[in-house]
Amino acid sequence: MNMYDSSMLRAIVWMEERIDQEITLDEVAKQATFSKFHFTRLFKAVTKESFNDYVRKRRLTRATYALIDTKVSILQIAVDVGYASHEAFTRAFTTYMGLTPLRYRKQGMHHRNLYKEPLTSQWLHKIKFPVREEVQIVHKPETIIAGLHLTGEFDNNRISQLWNRFYDELFKLGINPDQVIGYGYESLDASNTPYYLAAIEVDSLEQYPDRWTCERIPSHQYAVFQLENKIESIPYAIEHIYKHLLPTHGLRPALHYSFEYYDKDFIANNIENCLQLYIPIE
Repeated sequence: MNMYDSSMLRAIVWMEERIDQEITLDEVAKQATFSKFHFTRLFKAVTKESFNDYVRKRRLTRATYALIDTKVSILQIAVDVGYASHEAFTRAFTTYMGLTPLRYRKQGMHHRNLYKEPLTSQWLHKIKFPVREEVQIVHKPETIIAGLHLTGEFDNNRISQLWNRFYDELFKLGINPDQVIGYGYESLDASNTPYYLAAIEVDSLEQYPDRWTCERIPSHQYAVFQLENKIESIPYAIEHIYKHLLPTHGLRPALHYSFEYYDKDFIANNIENCLQLYIPIE
């Protein structure tokens, strides 16, 4: 580990011990032994996000645990994680998670795709190396998937919020999201606009809501890559795959889509898990 990584981790440990208190940039930069200016640049270079975003996400993640694992009132949770009112906390939580705190609590289950866990040396390594170098070539039979989609320019936050809304739909249908295989299907729609579908395998759409979208994934040969289970690092992993791994292995992508594959044992942002990216190849 180099001196910059060590400095960031030292500052983060200090922050974690005071995460429910007022934390100033001056104080954290001092722990890292850098000026505020250089600390903010280094923090983003190492963690891939700003200092303020990291603190906000950590506090909201602590709130999600309190909502599911305790019976503490939502107002008290809001105060505990630094919000002055129930309304301010509800706005921030809904913007981040895509569900209100009350709705999230009623579900009674953690959806960890947006959780920000404390940065450790292990996670830091996974941020730097978000995809494993080996590739597996497999043939996958035709599969029908269905779920909720979004179109337009999207980032990990919008995609994770889509998954949270989809989990909510599954709960309403009496389906446990932890007991089904998930697909993150990405393509272009008829107008060449980016398109993402959060979905599960289905036999038909007859028993599902009309608003669900269906895709038929054809029988084909795929290059399968193992991505480290840091949801925020998926874009960096995909960039590395297309810039380096596909050409290194002499592989050419085919067709018009790719998909993430989440098996039944998958837990988002769990350091022990990996997720798989399937890319159809010639």
